[in-house]
Amino acid sequence: MRNIILVFIGINLLNISAFGQDKSQTSRLKVSENRHFLVDEKNNPFFWLGDTAWEMFHRLDQNEVIYYLETRKNQGFNIVQAVLLSEFEGLSVPNAYGSVPLIDEDPTKFATTEGDDVAIKNEYDYWDHADFIIEQADKLGIYVGLLPCWGEYVTPRESVSIFKTKEQAYIFGNILGKRYQKRKNIVWILGGDRLPDESSDGIAIWRSMAKGIADGTNDVSKFEGETDYSSTLMTYHCFASSSQWFHKEDWLDFHMWGSYHSDFNLTRSYEQAELDWNLSDQKPTINGEPAYEEHFVNWLENNGQFQAYDVRQAAYWSVFGGAFGHTYGCHPVWQFFDKGRIPISFANKYWKNALSDEGASQLKYLKNLIESRPMLDRIPDQSIISKGSGNPGNRAIATRGKNYIFVYIPTGNPVTLKMGQISGETVNASWYDPRTGETTKIGSFKNSGELEFAPKGISKELSWLRSGRGCDWVLIVDDSSAGFANPSNPKTNINRN
Repeated sequence: MRNIILVFIGINLLNISAFGQDKSQTSRLKVSENRHFLVDEKNNPFFWLGDTAWEMFHRLDQNEVIYYLETRKNQGFNIVQAVLLSEFEGLSVPNAYGSVPLIDEDPTKFATTEGDDVAIKNEYDYWDHADFIIEQADKLGIYVGLLPCWGEYVTPRESVSIFKTKEQAYIFGNILGKRYQKRKNIVWILGGDRLPDESSDGIAIWRSMAKGIADGTNDVSKFEGETDYSSTLMTYHCFASSSQWFHKEDWLDFHMWGSYHSDFNLTRSYEQAELDWNLSDQKPTINGEPAYEEHFVNWLENNGQFQAYDVRQAAYWSVFGGAFGHTYGCHPVWQFFDKGRIPISFANKYWKNALSDEGASQLKYLKNLIESRPMLDRIPDQSIISKGSGNPGNRAIATRGKNYIFVYIPTGNPVTLKMGQISGETVNASWYDPRTGETTKIGSFKNSGELEFAPKGISKELSWLRSGRGCDWVLIVDDSSAGFANPSNPKTNINRN
């Protein structure tokens, strides 16, 4: 069996040439030395602001891809999460150019053709289009959180797995690793909703796929033997954190989990971040699927939809709780719902219109804020708040560096801070508006004792509206001598270590 596998891999790799690039606009990402963040090749910190684009490879044509990526780039996003073998009829329904990814739905047989000219009928295949998308993202400095396949194809709930053996998973991963070995803008995300142990052989199959990807990236095609995972950056996506199964495994570099869509005020947004942060032998962690904007609560149409406030709440809770970044999602966008398509879970707006939803436009302010201060010494520190943390569902949450403090206050309640936790004899305090990115100075204070801060009204027109759902603010407290830039002007921000 082993010889057959190796021959088969060789045949496939001859038919599917490695896809490289001449001028990458991205730098390979890796885990920081303190094991809590991501950095680039020069050790500059990277704040992950992701968008969920699961069906991008399957449903968009070239012009739509460019429009989508340029829009998200302009909104501050720097990574998009998409799946090669899509969840919804991804094997049987052709992509925008009439192509399917596999021959006879066999994961070891990629459906490829000679040439890659989109103007020539039957020449531009599914994988040529995937290459185009990844290259276009790279030209814009955007990373692709690349799912090889949806979890259903390994641990099925409604269909039949196409991965019957570990060897198949290895071959599939090996072909992908070989094809994209020169791409700097790929972060590998295994899984896709399904818990890895939902089937008895699920964990073993995912491990084999990870091994195949890493071996392919390293120009190795050997199912047995040691594997070098240093050339790949990988994680696993599902509801629970990947730390539950893979924390000690070499192939998994950072943890991913999702607070998901079951209710408002999902406290898992900070609870799971804090749990992963406090693990021994730390690995970075991220909320890879929070409540999507315009998604119906708990998947029920009469429950109402998640809105911009829910997007902000999940994002600030997760990042201040210890995540190294955040992934946004919009319900019509991830499925690219459009005229002629059947909506999934009651999507009711076309995707191009949904691209400009409030939450999508507001998360760049979180990115601007984090990038305005030293990123790699930031820690979650709830002990700073001595009064006013609130109940779990409206929790004020604090994070700090050596010379700054951020406190996210979701419902406008006053908070009292225990001072002396950062450097400086005096501190400058200000309010940061997560809706607009504007900063308002509060004043200067001695860095000792306790200080109470009460948020103002959410706008000039609504100065009386100070508390309740949607009245969220970020309190910034800086060492007065640090000379930090105003996060409202991201051009002055410096990505400091």
